[in-house]
Amino acid sequence: MKMVGSGEMIIVMSIMALGALAMSILQPMVPLYLISIGITPQIIGLMLSLAMVGMVIGESFWGWVADKKGIKFPLIVGTFISGLTVFCFVLTQNMALIFTIFFLWGLVRSALYGPGRGYISTNAPIKRKATFMAIITMIMSASRTIGALPSGFLAENLGFHAVFFVSCCVSLLAGLVVLAGLRQARPSKIQVIGDEVPDSPISVGRVTYRSFAVLCVVTVLHHWTVGTRISFLSLLANQVVGASTSEVGILFTVYGLTIMLTSVPMGMLADWVGKRTLMIFGCMVSGMAMTGMAFSSSYAGLMFLVIASGLGMATFSPAALGMIAEVVSSRRQGTAMGIYGAFGENIGIIAGSSFGGFIWGAWGPQFTFLIGAIAAVASFVICLSLIKA
Repeated sequence: MKMVGSGEMIIVMSIMALGALAMSILQPMVPLYLISIGITPQIIGLMLSLAMVGMVIGESFWGWVADKKGIKFPLIVGTFISGLTVFCFVLTQNMALIFTIFFLWGLVRSALYGPGRGYISTNAPIKRKATFMAIITMIMSASRTIGALPSGFLAENLGFHAVFFVSCCVSLLAGLVVLAGLRQARPSKIQVIGDEVPDSPISVGRVTYRSFAVLCVVTVLHHWTVGTRISFLSLLANQVVGASTSEVGILFTVYGLTIMLTSVPMGMLADWVGKRTLMIFGCMVSGMAMTGMAFSSSYAGLMFLVIASGLGMATFSPAALGMIAEVVSSRRQGTAMGIYGAFGENIGIIAGSSFGGFIWGAWGPQFTFLIGAIAAVASFVICLSLIKA
């Protein structure tokens, strides 16, 4: 089947891949950097949560901007401005300023995701939405894998500031790709090809506004585990299991590699056997992985659980995104993906980060990951009972 805007789709995927690369270089090391300058785990959880608050505000807005004005301006913000914001981390150790930088970083980096995923879902064949969302998941996971691997080595050999500098440079490179590769500032007209029905409203078929809301609730609970992993896997591995910074980077690399290798098969399976079925399976696997992390005492065991966590994410996310993509009007894909990202994915990550910090301080790492497991079980129950097949 001939694709609409396939050349620009490849460019958009490349830009999102570079954005994911820039972020993944930072992700494993940010908690360790903040610990090194005297910030407690509780405050780290709040800082990372504030970045996600910025993403909640930003994703819906940037998705709407992309639907109305085109994706070029949001992508410029998500690359150039995001990179400059990351550079600001090396300029201060003042806690109030670091909080501000985290918020701004979340606000501007969110400009990549809703517009990018909306553009891809608009141009994907209607019967293979989950597969195409899995492809972008795979590409971004590959970038996260590449970025996480050297992050520990950079920190060990050149210091934490080198990690921020490299991430900033990658973001600026992505910005140059935006300027060179995307010429259209406004959204192009939607073409109908074959059996495509680009203007089907969200209420058509078996999915309704209520189902969309339930899907967001399920995603909030599932992504509680993501917020816990992002904020506290580094600390769990380093302080409890005794892993070095390089080994921490390897854990994040393996997580990304797992998603990269399994997301496309899982997306194809979701299109074949049903998206709800794959979402239920993803919730179950994520809950089991979080439970195991709570009791993990060895690096090898933690590695196995990280692989399981990546499989859960690779199963759940393409199925959920495909469910949204196939029922929302093509003219509102950016907005829908932005709302889902803001009030589904990001709210869950905020909950995992912020509550996790307080739970870590009050009851320790074991309870932090057990609460994440409980959230995953709740997502499994709601998905099983309230989302229609």
